[in-house]
Formats: sequence, C-alpha cells, structure tokens
Amino acid sequence: MTQTPAVRVRGLVKEYRDGTKANRGIDLDVSPGEILAVLGPNGAGKTTFLRQLTSELRPTSGAISIFGVDALADPQRAKGLMGISPQDAGVFETLTVRLHMELFARLKGLDRDEGRKAAATVIDELGLAGDADRRVGTLSGGQRRRVLVGLALLGSPPLLVLDEPTAGLDPASRRILWDVLLRAVRAGATVILSTHYTEEAERLSDRIAIICAGRLIALGTLPELVARVSDPYRLSYRDPSRAFGDLQVRRFAAFAEVESVIRGLGLSEYSVATASLEDVYFQLAGASFPVDAVADAS
Repeated sequence: MTQTPAVRVRGLVKEYRDGTKANRGIDLDVSPGEILAVLGPNGAGKTTFLRQLTSELRPTSGAISIFGVDALADPQRAKGLMGISPQDAGVFETLTVRLHMELFARLKGLDRDEGRKAAATVIDELGLAGDADRRVGTLSGGQRRRVLVGLALLGSPPLLVLDEPTAGLDPASRRILWDVLLRAVRAGATVILSTHYTEEAERLSDRIAIICAGRLIALGTLPELVARVSDPYRLSYRDPSRAFGDLQVRRFAAFAEVESVIRGLGLSEYSVATASLEDVYFQLAGASFPVDAVADAS
C-alpha cells in the first residue's frame, strides 16, 4: 500500500504582478517522519515556497497537498495539520513566556489543563524555564526565536514548517532546538525547515533541497548530493621546499590521485578532506545562477 506523502507539491509557480517569478515549477514530495532542509541564497525563493505551503500565500499555479488535504481548496483544514514558525512574526510583548504559550495552546484547541501542561513541556524542552515569567518584550532576539518555535510545537502537529528557526541562536541554543526537533520526529512529526547553516542541514536532515532563482535545482540525501561534486577530494599542504610557503589547496576526482601527489611531493604534513554540503552548495548555487533576479526576502 502506497503511503500518502506528508507534503506533495506539483508545478508550483508564484508570479508577481511585475512578472517576477519567485517559484518556477517546483515538484516535491516529503515523506511522513522526514526532516527536509531547504537551502538557497538570499532571494532564491525559499520563504515564498514555505509561505505557499502554509497557505499564507496563494500560488499562481500548481498544487499542494498536506497529508492528502488539498491546501488550495481547503486551506484551513491543511493549516490545522501544521505548526508554523515564520521568519518574522509578531508576539504579544506584554505577556510572559508562560502566558504566551498557554494562550496559543488554547487557540490550538487544547483545554486549560492540557494547555498548561503542553506549555510547561515546551518551555522546559527549549531551555526557557528560567525565563518563563519574563515578558516576551524583554527577551533577546534568540530567546524570542525559541518562543516562536515553541508556539509551532504546541499541540504536537504532524507537520512543522519552520523558516530559519535557528537564526540568531547561539551554538548551544541551536543544539537544544535540534534535539527538540529530533524528539518531535521520533514522536511522529514531519519537519520542513529553511536554513542558511550547511552544518545544520548536514546533521539534522534526511534530505536536502536546494532552491535557486525560484527553481528546485537539487534534492537528495547528503551522500547523493555530495556525489554530484566533480572533484570531491581536497588536499591542503604547504610547499615542503619553503619554510613558510603559502597554503596550497588542490582538488581531485579520485583518492588515488591525492595519494600520488603526496608521494610525488614527499609531503609529511598535509590534510585531506572529502566534499561537504558546502562544496555542493557553491558548485550548484554559485555565481552562475541569477539569484538577484528573484524577489524574495529569504
């Protein structure tokens, strides 16, 4: 029996009145329980894509389904299956973190006791227990970002759509959030998140989508994407004939070529690295792509 995708997108196009196409025919399936990271340069169309998934922005053409629900024909029902953390969102500045969470838990349909328990759990998971009784307006940017992610987590929605959820977070807070998202997935959630951190995409996601100039130019697991790099081995060394020679970096298609150069130069100090997601990103989404032609704030 074929499993219904958590998200199915077909032929997604968003064209603005001035003729600018922010998304250009995107096709994408996301499986239940999957974490999909969306990468792309500023202006690539990532936020436009996510805003269409969440029914905030209606596409010019194409189809979107969320767990089999037509998101264009029945946006409220589709949105009820999601927890959403937008890149920028207003908060109630005068409410405490705890009251903020409890209010949104009630808005999501939880009763008073369930809302209090859910709020307490999310506050604790996100490391906000010490700030639970502070007004949201007094929090730092990183703390406010955690509050927004917490609001998305309330009620354990089956799909989380998060636009740069770790932007502004320090490394420790970022890892706390990673752990929270992984626990949500183990409990049955599906996650789609945009990010500018290649390390985050490498460590957190099952698959990675790269959007550039409004097009989906790559989609796959990390090994599948790395296999697309033309010269995946990088050798770094200093000229052994010079005491303070400049650092040399050379790329090779095969490891045997690296070994041959090491032997030929008689290198005793060097480093060898394989291609990373960053290498994939720059090869596929480099200067040859007209990313500045797309109107998108992400």
